[in-house]
Amino acid sequence: MADDQEDLFPELGDRQQGLDLTAGAVSESVKKQASHALDVPQSFMPATSFEVRDAFEEIVRRDLLGPWGGDTEEFPPKAGGPRERYLVGMLGPKPSRRSPDEDAGEVPETEIGVEGDGSEGELPEVLTPQNLGRIWASSMGLSFAVPGDVDVISVKASWGRYHKTEVMVEDAKGRERTARAWSREPVSHPLEIRLDGEATQHLPLTMERAEEPGVLLVTAVRPQRDGRRVVELTLVNQQAEPDSGGADTAWLFQTELRVTALDGASCVFLPIDDPLDDLEAVGDDAEELHLRLLYRDERRYASGRNVAVHATVDMGERCARELRTTWLPAYNVPATVAPVGEGTDLAGAEMSMDALVTASPEELTAGLLPLTDGYSAWLGRQRDRISELPEPLRDTAATAVFEAEKAAARISEGVALLSDPKRPRHTDALAAFRFANEAMAAQRRRTEVGRLRDEQGMTFEQAMTEVERRGSEAASWRPFQLAFVLLNLPSLTDPEHAERAADASAVVDLLFFPTGGGKTEAYLGLTAYTFAIRRLQGVVGSGADARDGGYGVAVLMRYTLRLLTAQQFQRAAALVCAAEAQRRRDPATWGEEPFRIGLWVGGSVSPNSYEEAEGQILAARATGNDNRTNVLQTLTCPWCGEKLTGDRNLHLDEDRQRVLLYCGRGMEGDPDPCPFSRLGEDRLLTSRFDDPGEIAARREGLPILTVDEEIYRLVPSLVIATVDKLAQLPWRGQAGHLFGRVGQRCPRHGYRHADLDDQVKCGSKHHAKGKLPKVVSQPVIRLRPPDLIIQDELHLISGALGTTVGLFEAAVDELCTWSPSPGRLTGPKIVASTATTKRARLQVLRIFGRELAVFPPQVVDVSDTFFSRQVPVTPKTPGRRYLGVCAHGTRLKSAEIRLAEILFLAGQTMFDRYGEPADPYMTLVGYFNATRELAGMRRYLDDDVTTRIRTHGGKKGLSNRLASKFDLLTVVELTSRISSGDISEVLKRLEIGFDQDVDTSRRRVEVRAEIADAMKEKNKEKRRRIHPLAERYRRRGTDRQPVDVVLATSMLQVGVDVSRFGLMVVTGQPKNTAEYIQASSRVGRDSERPGLVVTLYNWSRPRDLAHYEDFEHYHATFYRQVEALSVTPYTRRALDRGATGTFVAAVRNAEESHSRNRDAEDVPLSGEVVGRIVDRFLTRAEAAGDERGRDYLHERIKVVIDRWEQAKANAARLGYERRKGGKGEIVVNLLERAGNGRWGDLTVGNSMRETENEINLLLPPSGEFFNPAYGATEWAFQTATEDGPDVELASGDEMGVSTLDEKGGR
Repeated sequence: MADDQEDLFPELGDRQQGLDLTAGAVSESVKKQASHALDVPQSFMPATSFEVRDAFEEIVRRDLLGPWGGDTEEFPPKAGGPRERYLVGMLGPKPSRRSPDEDAGEVPETEIGVEGDGSEGELPEVLTPQNLGRIWASSMGLSFAVPGDVDVISVKASWGRYHKTEVMVEDAKGRERTARAWSREPVSHPLEIRLDGEATQHLPLTMERAEEPGVLLVTAVRPQRDGRRVVELTLVNQQAEPDSGGADTAWLFQTELRVTALDGASCVFLPIDDPLDDLEAVGDDAEELHLRLLYRDERRYASGRNVAVHATVDMGERCARELRTTWLPAYNVPATVAPVGEGTDLAGAEMSMDALVTASPEELTAGLLPLTDGYSAWLGRQRDRISELPEPLRDTAATAVFEAEKAAARISEGVALLSDPKRPRHTDALAAFRFANEAMAAQRRRTEVGRLRDEQGMTFEQAMTEVERRGSEAASWRPFQLAFVLLNLPSLTDPEHAERAADASAVVDLLFFPTGGGKTEAYLGLTAYTFAIRRLQGVVGSGADARDGGYGVAVLMRYTLRLLTAQQFQRAAALVCAAEAQRRRDPATWGEEPFRIGLWVGGSVSPNSYEEAEGQILAARATGNDNRTNVLQTLTCPWCGEKLTGDRNLHLDEDRQRVLLYCGRGMEGDPDPCPFSRLGEDRLLTSRFDDPGEIAARREGLPILTVDEEIYRLVPSLVIATVDKLAQLPWRGQAGHLFGRVGQRCPRHGYRHADLDDQVKCGSKHHAKGKLPKVVSQPVIRLRPPDLIIQDELHLISGALGTTVGLFEAAVDELCTWSPSPGRLTGPKIVASTATTKRARLQVLRIFGRELAVFPPQVVDVSDTFFSRQVPVTPKTPGRRYLGVCAHGTRLKSAEIRLAEILFLAGQTMFDRYGEPADPYMTLVGYFNATRELAGMRRYLDDDVTTRIRTHGGKKGLSNRLASKFDLLTVVELTSRISSGDISEVLKRLEIGFDQDVDTSRRRVEVRAEIADAMKEKNKEKRRRIHPLAERYRRRGTDRQPVDVVLATSMLQVGVDVSRFGLMVVTGQPKNTAEYIQASSRVGRDSERPGLVVTLYNWSRPRDLAHYEDFEHYHATFYRQVEALSVTPYTRRALDRGATGTFVAAVRNAEESHSRNRDAEDVPLSGEVVGRIVDRFLTRAEAAGDERGRDYLHERIKVVIDRWEQAKANAARLGYERRKGGKGEIVVNLLERAGNGRWGDLTVGNSMRETENEINLLLPPSGEFFNPAYGATEWAFQTATEDGPDVELASGDEMGVSTLDEKGGR
């Protein structure tokens, strides 16, 4: 009978199958003692998230593939057939021809739903009536290779056959009657296949002759010149499609082919894709040879046909023992760990930040030498292994070891700089290193305090106590992080270091580590060191070349996506707060100028002016709602985790034109207020200064700047920017302040610029005002330009964006170049990071015009770099599991709905059964390749999916996800459709987990019943207090409600770190492998919450199908399969669009006399400064784009200079852009803004992405666009006829639930 269901998880013991809203295993005595239903404790099975993931996956497999109820399952009488019940694993019969009348009765799918972008040849989602429902897979199989002496193999073909049987059921009155229901019959055919006979054989399995209707196995054998035999096996369903009802009887379900040697144990299946094959064909491609060396043990043994293949390979064997087709392929990508501690080569290495703060040079030698000595010893062992490698790869291995030895030498240099007092600049380097470690230790602890307060509701004191209890564990380096800091110390300490040369010999260090490994902390450590070393070195250089490092931007950190910028801003702000806390304790060493962080991004993310910010803050105060206050970019205090709001924590200082952000944790009488609160700052300032005017002038709050105007005036130590913002350099002369080009400073308003003075109301002197003293502007020497440039997620700097960035980078490099000593030019240290890269050397050369060094360098094994190591999948190191789904013959819309349904139901079932360990699988992250596809899924979630997960769980013996017909899923988006102001709030909300005390199915029913019962009393005064659990549920409200679904596009793929994410669906293979790796790595970042990524392929897209058929090998090698990035800044087309902006950006910001808007008239285009810029531009173009690129650039620059000279000849004053000058002067524009006009020689975009004119589509009002064309014929589909064929229709869906049934309806 249908109710006789097998246990879903026999390996986990004897447990309930259906949902039990009672207390499970709670004893009756406990229930009787409880005064309230909510006092009855819940019983959860003990399990880890690792075990829950296995159980979760098993539910998904049995639901999508089957058989759900065991080998001889029976369906409920009202249920649809197996084609409706299952999604994958089916082979359809040979379609019969249908009459036009039958076709006319079909209603085609006219909703576009989810489809491709037209770039690939694929079948459309909107099918013709003739094809509707007539496209399916009728065959599946695999191809493989065996040695020539293997003459026979063993094949087992199996499937399930479903047919209607008579069953006894009870009607509503309890009377028994017969009904027809689907039941399963397992079918298996073992065969011995000879390979030395006919080349092609058709072996009938269910009939006498191969040409008759039935199921057959087709074998094809192709001998190869090298003696191998390539074998292709295909299981074919050529049964005839029934003319009337019961069409599913001709289908095969849960089909499978297993292939072994005749004895079942011999390893006879040769690799069909071996990295060690055809090495000669690779030629001199060094990177391809290195990849083959690294992945030499990853081989492919078979190719699937409409299906994936799993190969069983015994340890140490080169050949496979068994091949098996699988409709739901899975692969575990192993975790990458940073080995440290006892039993490793790094035993004895000092990783504690606290210890490194106080370590003497001798202690540093003892603590850091194990790092360098261990790495050198490991490299020696790798060199010894070279002789064991295949001959063609030995030179490649030797080169890889040599490159790694250079990295080891650089690390040793860093250690020597800190530990050897005889080294030049040792004293400053040691002090800066200690500063950096103290700042990073505070950053790590304070960030964790914020997390505990936000996720667990702790007070500040509780969170600090918990963090301090962890000791050094809460603030320790990972080995690769510390090594990366050490190898960059010499170049950051010595401005004239060879790695910072102002030419193509300089070095970009690329931090190459898997996502979630801790790259951010590595370059934050470098940031803190750079802060300190500049302050210690002060003014460097002499005369006109003198540069002051005590002020100005020390670090420029750049991102490509606003989501990435928003989340990293919080981490970096915590570091800056830590640095500022140190400076306040010791201003004699670290100066009186505060360490600040500035967010320099687009106007849609943060305000451009004080006036704009003032309007936002006043509006927030008036409404009590700060949703549109994007001047507030951090929702909690980075130092103590206190919540911040725009209406309460933002303060306006009109006299100084400042927006001050104060932490709210500091009430009068508080013994330990936040130092960045109003009270904490008052105590600090009054302890140092007696003059009220001095105190008023030094008010700062949190050291965070988000208004462009303030960033230009105060030039914060760390600027976080999007690469797009650099496109403002030609348009904003004040942006040159960020690169040290300043001339005067107002003690009240900061650094002055003529284009800003009127806006800021600043002049050469100010009278006393309020508590502020009178001040006079002072001339200042130029500031040191940024010493460190950090480019995060380098792989995103590609394509059109990368090309434009590569051009503008020439201007940035020019503005960062200076002369610390006569005749010696130096530039910034550039570091980048990524988890996915290919052809990075060429990419870096074309973007930055420099050499590349990758750290940690890969040597001879992809699984081990000394600093990182892939480890086997275990409960402690679970890795990330990928599961492939491809529903042949099913529209992607239907597949999405079915897949989402079972994922929600399985998650709730696991949560009801195991509690908190199942939380990672309660929030589904949906990743889409386009916003259009995401929008389609959003509709399905609100309609079809919601309807199904209200009732189908109970029918399947699982938990229903939604408790009532009024419940809806909680859905959020991470796409370009959400405002920048909402991003931080969404990210924080995603950290809220499901609460096992109130979010199980049983508790939801009990809690709601308790609230409803209390609300029966209309009088609030008389209303009883509800149970504490019900109160917790009620107080959570909408804003703190856990999220069921996150829908995201490419915005998600970088920088999002939500530790509780454990489940993702990727809909459609992303357009490149790097995107796929980056996006899917957003889940399972915490080893305690292992990730499961389900990739749903579109079977009608050839590229999707190819990835599905090669699922396991692709995922085993997907870092190798990352596509090379295209960056072409010096092609003619790129120069046509970007050369003008790049040239003007460099010229305008190079000198103070070129900077004002009206200075375009006076720039000496044939002078020394412009000549130097042109020469350096051309040298860079030749290094990055060859001589032809240099010639193209020279041609464009000459055109720009000629047009500029012509524009000077006009009677009106020439400016960079058109605006009013002083005393009514009209300034005409040199530059044209990109827009709807023709792109001319002097057209410059406002964004790096603005390289083509926009096309605006104007639609007529009142919906006229949707009116039918004049004279169009009226038509409609006929959905049913009385004369239709006699087809037995199920009265419900695949679970026997009718939408007309009150219980199943919406």
